[in-house]
Amino acid sequence: MPIKFENSSEAFLSVLTVVVGADNVGSIAERDFLFEKVKSLPSYGNLSLPEFSKLLGQVTDKVYSALPQADGAITPAGLDELLAAAKSQLSPELQQAALKAAAQLSESDETDAAEAALLSRIRRAFS
Repeated sequence: MPIKFENSSEAFLSVLTVVVGADNVGSIAERDFLFEKVKSLPSYGNLSLPEFSKLLGQVTDKVYSALPQADGAITPAGLDELLAAAKSQLSPELQQAALKAAAQLSESDETDAAEAALLSRIRRAFS
């Protein structure tokens, strides 16, 4: 069953979810970025901290339960599916905002090769 997002908020967070998982390590810096920078975006500003945390958890569960994985990482085909589904929910402005947030998230704890490759894939999907 293909992944489907209920709204642009879920689609936006799905992109960031795969960036966090790209290097197989969720860092404190990434957590802080999500809960400080992303939560302050207009789409999430009305959510309490517990509500935002719950939404992030639900999106993460959806992504990792719906998409194919190999050795704990989402496969290239799975990433393509996720990015196509996210793109269908995001306006061009939100696509660019998601790309910018993804780049900033990856930089929050030093971008490694897997994250850099994922950012290139996101950039291609959203161009």
